[in-house]
Amino acid sequence: MKTFIGAALAAALVGPAAAFNINFQNNCGYTIWPAIGKAPNGVPDTSVAYGTTLGAGASASYSIADTEVGIRAWGRTGCDSTGANCATGNCNGGLVCTDGGITAGVILSEYGYGDYGSCCGGDRITWDLSIVDSSININTELSSSDGQSVTCTQSSCPADQAFDNAGDSAADRNSALGVTFTHTFCP
Repeated sequence: MKTFIGAALAAALVGPAAAFNINFQNNCGYTIWPAIGKAPNGVPDTSVAYGTTLGAGASASYSIADTEVGIRAWGRTGCDSTGANCATGNCNGGLVCTDGGITAGVILSEYGYGDYGSCCGGDRITWDLSIVDSSININTELSSSDGQSVTCTQSSCPADQAFDNAGDSAADRNSALGVTFTHTFCP
C-alpha cells in the first residue's frame, strides 16, 4: 500500500506539463514543409525542433511548453525528398531544422512566454507574424483559439498584422497559456 501511495503521489506531482499547440494547415495547392525551431535572441537551441511534410489540404499539430521563448514556425517550399534544399524557407538540418529558423528568410510565426504581472493578465504567450529581414514566401494567417487572428499576404500585409522592422510593436498579440494557434498556409 505504501508503494502505491508513493507512486500515485509522484505521478500527481509530475503531471502533464502545460503547453500551447501549433496547428499547421496547408490550404495551398502544393506541398509545404512546415518547421518549428527555437532561437531566443537569435541563438539557435535544438531543444525544440520539428519538421514535417504536408501535402495540399493536410494538417499537423505540435505541443510546445508554455514557458518556452524564442519559438518560430514557418513554411518551406520546393524542398527535396529529405526536406532539404528548399526553394524558400531553407534551413540547416533538412526536415527538422537545427538553426531555429534564423536562416529561413521568410514569414515566421513567433511565440514566447511572458509574465505581464497581476495588472495585465499574468502569465501569457506573446505571439506574432514577422517579416523582419524576410519576405513573404507563402500567404499566411495565424489565429488563436481565443478568437484573435492576423493575416499577411503578398498583396496585403499591414503593420498591425506582421512585424516589418525590429522596433515595431503594432503586430504584437498575447493570449492565455494553453491556447491553440493555427498557422494556415494560403488562407
